[in-house]
Amino acid sequence: MVLLERSLYAQFYHHLRAPARWYGFRVRFSAVTIATLSLACGAVYPEVSTPLRTPPPGFALKPPPPKDLFFVRFAGAVIPKKTRDGRQWDSVGGEAPDPYGKILVNGKELILTPIESDTLEPTWPDQEAANYRIRPTDKVQVELWDSNPLTNLPICTEALLNIAEAASGDEPFVEITCDNGGRVNLVIEPAHGKLGLGFDYELRTEAAVLTRVIKESPAGRAGMQAGDEILVVQGKTVASLEDGALQSLINANASLGVKLTIKNGEGTKREVTVKDGSIFPLHSEGLPLE
Repeated sequence: MVLLERSLYAQFYHHLRAPARWYGFRVRFSAVTIATLSLACGAVYPEVSTPLRTPPPGFALKPPPPKDLFFVRFAGAVIPKKTRDGRQWDSVGGEAPDPYGKILVNGKELILTPIESDTLEPTWPDQEAANYRIRPTDKVQVELWDSNPLTNLPICTEALLNIAEAASGDEPFVEITCDNGGRVNLVIEPAHGKLGLGFDYELRTEAAVLTRVIKESPAGRAGMQAGDEILVVQGKTVASLEDGALQSLINANASLGVKLTIKNGEGTKREVTVKDGSIFPLHSEGLPLE
């Protein structure tokens, strides 16, 4: 395999500002590459993401999402015009609060919206859309706060008793009624998914090294892990491939199945076949969802 050579830092930063696209794959430069450059090494190892697609409307992803994986976001809230004791919400600026929402699971913060200023009906349009793992026995708490409070108490705090039941309903959102008359609306659905293989890799001289494997993906279900080396693809050794051929082989065979020989960190080799299938990325895995 032909390594990419970059002798000047200016060329490297040009690639950082405008990530290259090779053979339909998004290419980025990994932390390993940056560290290598900082040691004045000229070799640059591009990190490649396997293709990721949004399924068409009505498409049934197979396998379906795990039962403890949910797509959750705040749809909005309606806040009373005054605090519980009849005062204005905001001591400076407008009369309305600057609200943000939280969801806690077992006392730990799972979701935090941005602050939306001076409103009684926030929708938080810039919040992240993501999947989260919430188990049936987890205690889920929904909270609404003012970022400029006159007291240190939340605007609203309510328990969500059964998230699986909420996700199975026909309504567009789940409405939570607060004891002060306010309301919080949540979108709770089975996990949203993508189609693809679910792994990224870094090109080396003798192999390709997996840099990321989405757990709920064909690669994850096949037991592939970050740090594994891809030695052979479709019967061809990676070391013998010309630049770009590895990406082309994976891309051309993804729909029917890519045959790989991989080696783990302990040196054990095994063969796996992965084909395009459902991917349900968690928020912590950093893949955007609609």
